[in-house]
Amino acid sequence: MTGLADCNNFFVSCERVANPALEGCPVIVMSNNDGCVVARSNEAKRMGIKMGQPVFEIRDLIESGQLTAISGNHKLYKEISVQVHDILRKYAPATIDYSIDESFLDMRGIPVSVLQDIGEHIVADCRDSVGIPVTVGFAATKTLAKVITDVCKKRGDAVGVLYDNNEVSSLLSALPIQELWGVGRRMSKKMYVDGIHTVWDFAQRDKVWVKSRYGINGERSWLELHGVGCITLSRIGRMQESISESRTFPTDTDDYAYIEAQVAQYAVHCSQRLREMSGLCHELTVALNTNRFRTEQGYLAPQISATFDKPVNDAVNIKRAAIAALQRIYNPGMQYKRAMVVLTDIIPSEDYTPPLFEFDDEPFTLHSNKSNT
Repeated sequence: MTGLADCNNFFVSCERVANPALEGCPVIVMSNNDGCVVARSNEAKRMGIKMGQPVFEIRDLIESGQLTAISGNHKLYKEISVQVHDILRKYAPATIDYSIDESFLDMRGIPVSVLQDIGEHIVADCRDSVGIPVTVGFAATKTLAKVITDVCKKRGDAVGVLYDNNEVSSLLSALPIQELWGVGRRMSKKMYVDGIHTVWDFAQRDKVWVKSRYGINGERSWLELHGVGCITLSRIGRMQESISESRTFPTDTDDYAYIEAQVAQYAVHCSQRLREMSGLCHELTVALNTNRFRTEQGYLAPQISATFDKPVNDAVNIKRAAIAALQRIYNPGMQYKRAMVVLTDIIPSEDYTPPLFEFDDEPFTLHSNKSNT
């Protein structure tokens, strides 16, 4: 059996360890440049705050005191992460740190009958020793452990053990395919076309067909859902869900050349961070916003996305797409206060196999997003 220990709302939980007065309050943690939301308390989630949401969209809530916004303190998060991982090693024969807030637990040789008790001890130890709430799930493979852990979070359960075949089929039947570990938005759209709407739909397809349609990674996911562990620990290097950079301009400006230079710089910086994590992105979003306090022109927050025909991480293509997106949403004469570039739908470079023949004339397609006014 394999376990997964996942810290709940980790960055927010760390901030509450440092400042207990935040307990019970709606709290978000912002990205390094304070551009977007990277963690939310349950109270903030109930307010409708979305992961990755630009901070300027919720500035009114912050300024009115309804929502507490905190700049990320990654030194604190790392220190607490080390303490949590040290606790986990007391309960599992072997562990692998999947990310700063998640660890897989190798429970081979441990009787299934005692896993619930072990999970409860882990939860209590992390809470009492460090102050961090943790959810623990056990199953036959890493993918199924991820499924039961996510289900437990939604139910409000601290521990789950998934080993009964009837329960597996029931959970997978209720799980939308886009929530399967490793399936991004782009892949889920392809699956919808193939009539695959739930994880159970995917699991019921023929293995040979799955491999021919979705490649080796699709086959690995299919096998894991059938209880065959094939995602090795060496392959677990979690990709960030998004990479972003944004800045508030020194003064409001309608100077297109200046704004373009800033957006180009953000795009290059994001591409560098993407390459450093050995990732590729399928999508880029550029957003602008005006000063909400300049009532004479009204508040605008246009944004537009570019979907790449094949995943990229080079500065040339990412910069080109960012500038093309900016040109589409820039409105001459408007005074802009801030710009942002976001890379999403990120996959590991090693998981992409380029096609033998390519005939596309354009490397990306622009599609408008809803603007805030």
